[in-house]
Amino acid sequence: MQNNSQGESVPKGMLLTDEDRALLLRVSNLLEELIETLEVLEDEETMKAIKKAEEDVKTERVRDYDEFLRSRRRLGGYRL
Repeated sequence: MQNNSQGESVPKGMLLTDEDRALLLRVSNLLEELIETLEVLEDEETMKAIKKAEEDVKTERVRDYDEFLRSRRRLGGYRL
């Protein structure tokens, strides 16, 4: 037996416990989300689109999903 980074006993040849692996997976997912967020923030075109969409919501230039589907059906562009 040997000790891992937290001083826990683990079988020889095993460096990480299941808890360690779960924590690493969570950290990895958080880092991936952070990178994606930074990529969006750096993309000027995407940020302009987000700001425009926020303004549309503020000024009520939006419609709900059901209304959108009805308009698509009227135009013949949507089939269930």
